[in-house]
Order: sequence, then structure tokens, then C-alpha cells
Amino acid sequence: MLLWKKVLGPVALISVSIFGFSAQSYAATITSQNDVEILALDGLKVNRKNSVDPNVLEVQAGRHQVVFRYYGEVRKGQRDVIYSTAPDVFTIDLKQDDSIKILAPRLNSYAQAEGYFRRGADWKVQDQHGNVKSVHYEPLTGNGIMPFNDIERAVARHNAEQGNEFAPAQQAAIKTPNIAAQKITPPKGDDTLIQTIQLLYNNASPAQKAKIKAWIAGQ
Repeated sequence: MLLWKKVLGPVALISVSIFGFSAQSYAATITSQNDVEILALDGLKVNRKNSVDPNVLEVQAGRHQVVFRYYGEVRKGQRDVIYSTAPDVFTIDLKQDDSIKILAPRLNSYAQAEGYFRRGADWKVQDQHGNVKSVHYEPLTGNGIMPFNDIERAVARHNAEQGNEFAPAQQAAIKTPNIAAQKITPPKGDDTLIQTIQLLYNNASPAQKAKIKAWIAGQ
């Protein structure tokens, strides 16, 4: 899977081709094997449009957050299909002249890919000396239909919930309100609240519906 070259600060990413100037020299590089797609770096979407070199991400020395996924072709029955996963996130410290490559697992069939990721992937990176190590990662969670369509928003929400160094300052200070504890008094004869509850329930998963039923029973 192709990556896209960017000029990056520790928490900022600027496209050379968009702004039309050359910035300072950068110290480290992040790449990946085929079948691994990097979606975001340091909270910002990696965009292949207007790319200079579609294979390399150049970054400054320091700590970086990488959001990526498996996106590769596997065999399913008599045909080849694309198998993709939800994004995962890891952070890594890079020094001057460091170069890392995210390695892809060797997967041939759709069933093999399903089994591998169900058990939990062992994501590894290889450095410029050929040394390979596993990285600690966590899944990027999302809500609703196509939760990762706006990858920057999903990453910002994740970072705010984690309260980590990549969280925007304002978002990091915001705590998710306890909606269940709030009381709402709609105008008399207004069915909007009922319709909203019905919509949420109909779009909930079986586990979420069970929790909703249990909550109602306890009221």
C-alpha cells in the first residue's frame, strides 16, 4: 500500500506540494510494506493527493503517533478480494536518522486473515539496521456508520478520551457528559424525544438493546 510523503513536525503535518516551499531537513522516516496503509500521523490525515514521493513519510526526531490498518488482497474461494481491518494506533520514539518500516503479516486466504486478526495481530516494525520488534498498539474505536470516514475526527476523539500528548488542548479537557443522568423535559405533546429514542434503539447492536431494556426496567 502506498504511503505519502509529508513534511512533519512533532504534532503538525504540512504538504510541501501544497504550500510550494522546501522546509528544514527532517531526521527520520516511516514507511510500510504492501498491505499496510498508514491513515494518519500525529493526529492528521495522511493524504496521497499532491504527493511528492508516495512511499515515504519524513518526520522530525521525537515521539510520533501512527494510525494504520491492514488493507490487502487475499484469496476467498475462487477469487481475490480485499481484506481490510479497523485502524490500530501505536506511538514510537524516533531519533536522528532513524528509519522504521511497518511489517505486514503474511496472509493468503480470507479465512486465515479473519483468524489472525480475531486472535489479535502481532504488529512489528523493522528499523534501518534490520532489527525487528513488536509494537504495543490499541484499536481506534469509532461510532456510527462509517466511523473512520473522517479519520482526523476519530483520532482526535480517541486522543481526547485517552488524554494523551496528541490530544488537542481543548478536546483533552472535555469530558463526555453522562447523558443517562440528565433529565430532559420536552414540551407537552412533542413526540421528538420518543422518535429519537426509537431511532437510537433501532440502530443499536443486540448488546446495546439489551442494556437499554435493562435500564428501562430499572426505572
